[in-house]
Amino acid sequence: GKVAGECVDIAPLDDASALERMAARSKVVLDCAGPFATMGAPVLDACLEAKSHFLDITGEVDWMIETLGRDPEAKRRKIAAVNAVGFDVIPTDLAAALAAEALGGKVDSVRIAICALRSRPTQGTTRSLLGILAGGGLARKDGEIVREKLGAEIWKVPFPAPIGPRDTMSGPLGDLVTADRTTGARNVRCFVSLPRRMMRAARLGSTSLRLPGVRGLVERWVRSLPEGPSEAARKRSVCSAFAEASGKNGTRSAWLLLGDGYDFTGESAALAAVLASADGFTATGALSPVQAFGVKPLLDGLAPFGVTSGPTA
Repeated sequence: GKVAGECVDIAPLDDASALERMAARSKVVLDCAGPFATMGAPVLDACLEAKSHFLDITGEVDWMIETLGRDPEAKRRKIAAVNAVGFDVIPTDLAAALAAEALGGKVDSVRIAICALRSRPTQGTTRSLLGILAGGGLARKDGEIVREKLGAEIWKVPFPAPIGPRDTMSGPLGDLVTADRTTGARNVRCFVSLPRRMMRAARLGSTSLRLPGVRGLVERWVRSLPEGPSEAARKRSVCSAFAEASGKNGTRSAWLLLGDGYDFTGESAALAAVLASADGFTATGALSPVQAFGVKPLLDGLAPFGVTSGPTA
């Protein structure tokens, strides 16, 4: 069919041939439909068969690990498979890269944190995040992703103004799968500053979040949230990514400051698709965003949207 003069393909997820034909029409496929743990594989399979680059906006650790396992196949097919080209994980991936660059030399460990000020998550985002938290904590230790207690560590992060210092709790964010590739660190821990109610729910413990009674209370609260933030609400929102890299040269940190996370996802995902479709793009394999596109092209492309960055003193 056609919409506004443009050709539109409709391909069911259970029709591999239709998905492959759709992927073959484009040099780059940007997958925006989750949950990716159940809906991502057919699209990635189609891209591999069609030899089209695959991008998505996931933040799901398990799916990102699954994508990483397709690295040899992606290299054979000469395509790039790049997860998390939205708010997960481009700001934090860039902050980690900038901190590692400031450190110089070998990076042993990285701590990464995110915070959103004056931002109300949608029902979908909240359900996804609570589902992730219900699975418990994760950290990368000596190169391996291991399970730990949710909120095993609390870190007071000196986010840049106007956010300022905030308490954050450790949790299972997508940088556990990307930061080691971006920085070379074998130890990675991720932190998040949550809205007060969500923080309280998370501190009940991952086991409690799976109990029917608790799920019912949480679900009633989730239904009170907006389906999507208004344009006015998005304009008020400020988000930041902060990263700290440590090694034999000491410790260095860096930050990114941006507007609304939902707006950022649209901007950064579109930028990633443009960069991947460029004639000079030759990256292949399962890559982190910084591995695929580089720090400078990403920062330069995001600057028109008011994204700023810098090292800390």
